[in-house]
Amino acid sequence: MDDIEAELSIAAFPEDERTNRERIKTPVNLHFNTDDKGVRTTTSFLKSNRRCLKRIRDAMLLHKWQEAAFYYNSYIQTLEAINGYTVNTTASEITWRLGTEILRHLPNASAEDFNAVYEQLKNNGIKTFSMICLEHCFHLMLNGEMEEAKRQLSVGESWKYSNFSIAQGDTKKIIHAYSGFLDYLLWCEKKSSVAENDEVSSNHEMHSYFRQASVTLKDILTQPGVWDPFVLSYINMLEFYDDEEGALQILENYAYNKEFPSNPNAHVYLYQFLKRHNAPQARLIGSLRILRTLVPSHELMLELCSLLLCTKLMSDLEEALTISMDLLEFSSWKCDIRAWSNLLNIMKILKKKKCLETVKVEWDARYSLWFSLHYRSYIGRKDMAENPSIMKVKRDVLRVMHIYSARYIRYALKVERKSGSKPKEDTVKEKKKRMKERKKREEEEKKREEEEKNKKMAMEKEKKRMEKKKMEKGKKKRMEKKKMEKGKKKRMEKEKKRMETKKNMLKTKIKKTRSSIGSGSCQSEVILVRTRYKLQLHQCEESKAGREENVAGLRRRDRLSGSD
Repeated sequence: MDDIEAELSIAAFPEDERTNRERIKTPVNLHFNTDDKGVRTTTSFLKSNRRCLKRIRDAMLLHKWQEAAFYYNSYIQTLEAINGYTVNTTASEITWRLGTEILRHLPNASAEDFNAVYEQLKNNGIKTFSMICLEHCFHLMLNGEMEEAKRQLSVGESWKYSNFSIAQGDTKKIIHAYSGFLDYLLWCEKKSSVAENDEVSSNHEMHSYFRQASVTLKDILTQPGVWDPFVLSYINMLEFYDDEEGALQILENYAYNKEFPSNPNAHVYLYQFLKRHNAPQARLIGSLRILRTLVPSHELMLELCSLLLCTKLMSDLEEALTISMDLLEFSSWKCDIRAWSNLLNIMKILKKKKCLETVKVEWDARYSLWFSLHYRSYIGRKDMAENPSIMKVKRDVLRVMHIYSARYIRYALKVERKSGSKPKEDTVKEKKKRMKERKKREEEEKKREEEEKNKKMAMEKEKKRMEKKKMEKGKKKRMEKKKMEKGKKKRMEKEKKRMETKKNMLKTKIKKTRSSIGSGSCQSEVILVRTRYKLQLHQCEESKAGREENVAGLRRRDRLSGSD
């Protein structure tokens, strides 16, 4: 028996081989056998269903759609006739799929026929009610009946039948998402129907569709899942109303939220949004780096290489080299000339910067893999026959790495000889041109080297001149310090002499007063006391001056030791 019957859980009954092989073209017998009480038996139901399915299968295989439609109508009648027989979900889904397939191929089928079949199937398959409503909505959307499609979605969303409606939570979520998507399509229709002279912002009907779509889509996008078409529609509406911050927040949540499943398209949408709104280069590179961890063979890896080359940093150049070489290890990029030309460009840039060692490190790590993957003899013959342009690029890659003994280069030379059928004079002229270009390049390189040397000599001379200036300034400061110290010493010596003279004068006065005290005069006693007091003050001043001299001398020594 066929797989359809196994899925429908229809038991096989013994029949003759002759009746199995021949195709019965008479109408299907729909009468049912009854038991003693007059109740219809399930065996008659199963037999009639089995016959109908045979006719449907044979008619569909022979593309006799009118005959298949007749038998399908009989099959539906048997399902409606037996209400007590329970049909599982797979069986109801198969009947639903068979009916839609037959109607699509019928030449005289109308939209009313589709609607009638869908309504009939909804009543028979309770467990697939929501999914049938959703497919009915898709059919109406394709025929342009948006309002009727919206009504079908609202019916499927509000349908409840004991525990079956709870079990269909995921389908209800999808129906809710598509109701918002349908509001978005209606918003797009209203936006396109508005005249160019009229202001779009003044259309209230369009704004109402926007509000309905934004509420449902925003609610859906908060729930974890893969919602690619709904994200794009919501972002399109937000960009139309210049809400860039809201759109960026939704895209970042969709891409970076850990509760959502890993989705490379989320990072692609974020990168495209940032690129449209002229985001900084570092942010674009960061989004593509995350995409590379998920899908290293993505088309946007070529854009990542170009962005890394624009930074002109050595680390970014090395990263671009590894990305381009990783890209060519995938089978989908093996024969892509864009990837090979990108790799050749990166190699030439690194060679100009005299960083060919980094290329050699990557090349040596992949040498055995690359020669078996890209540079075998049969691959050379295949490229020579199918894609000679990529052969030249692959040959130039080998020449950059100073590899000339490979068989692949011989095949490339054969292609050049076949394609370039020019006389010998032209080849000689080309050689002369190449020699002239090489000489010019060598002269330019020599000039650059001489300029660099002159710059270095000038820098060294300036450094020496600056050092001499510093030495001269230091010498002048030292000479000035020495002059200041000599002047201070002379002043101190003068002050000492003056103090000594004062001392001597006071001592002489004291001697005279003592001699006068011996004669017995009171005034002489007073003068003696005063002179003693002055002498004590003079000694105190002299001791302070000596201390200050000692402190100043210590400070000078510290300064001299620090300057040395």
